[in-house]
Amino acid sequence: MEKRGKPTVRQVYALAAALCERMGEEFPESRGAASELIERLRIENGHPAPRLEDTPYREPRNHSRRNREEKLASRAAADLEEEML
Repeated sequence: MEKRGKPTVRQVYALAAALCERMGEEFPESRGAASELIERLRIENGHPAPRLEDTPYREPRNHSRRNREEKLASRAAADLEEEML
C-alpha cells in the first residue's frame, strides 16, 4: 500500500545524502555549505532562477488560523477596554 502525503524530513535528508553519494559530492555539514553546494549545482545544471543573494528578502508569513484568531481577539479586547474607560 502506498503512503500518501509529502515526504518526511528524514526521507528528504536520506534522498539528498544518497544523491550526494551518487554524484561524488560530500554531504554539507552546515547551512552555509549547503547553500554553496545548491548554488553551484543549480548553476552547473543551468537552472534559470536567480541566486539567493540576488533575490529580495521577504519576511516570513505566518498563515496560521490560530494566530489570526488571537490577533482578532486581542483587538476586540483592546476595543472593549477602551470603551469601558
